[in-house]
Amino acid sequence: MDLQAELEKAEAEAARIRHAIAAGPCLEYGHDWKFYGGRNAGCGYETCHCSVPVSVCAKCGDCDYGDTPEADSIRAECAERSN
Repeated sequence: MDLQAELEKAEAEAARIRHAIAAGPCLEYGHDWKFYGGRNAGCGYETCHCSVPVSVCAKCGDCDYGDTPEADSIRAECAERSN
């Protein structure tokens, strides 16, 4: 087999694997998070108008409801500013 044919075969196999991962279960391959919007951070301070990002999985529709390490960081920064 010449190198060009070998490369084409490898690329076809890689494309098949990428498709299987994209279509596979999120539990096994991870979510495909897409930004959905924001929600109030719920910092608990009257003057707080913080927002945290909310993402939805493009594969399964699961939502993180803004419960992420990034959101935790935003709330922590707000608490620092409010003290």
